[in-house]
Amino acid sequence: MLILRGAPALSEFRLKKLQQRIVEHTGRSVTLYAEYLHFADIEQTLDEAQRTVLDRILRYGPHLPEHAPEGALILVVPRPGTISPWSSKASDI
Repeated sequence: MLILRGAPALSEFRLKKLQQRIVEHTGRSVTLYAEYLHFADIEQTLDEAQRTVLDRILRYGPHLPEHAPEGALILVVPRPGTISPWSSKASDI
């Protein structure tokens, strides 16, 4: 399974709004960050040309500065077996 980082999942405005709601409900100050992760179920190692194509397909939205997120990871994924219109189209390609 190849795991690739994507674009930020929430705007700065949405992050601040969510942080305020957490503070209101818990009384604790937190720092939040959200980004998309892409999981590619590959059968063999990609060569350089294939990896370039995959990187190009998944390049969208604002670019991330390189950093390693710290703290607790909360991973939100669709239910097993869920097929989105995007993934079904990608399978056709």
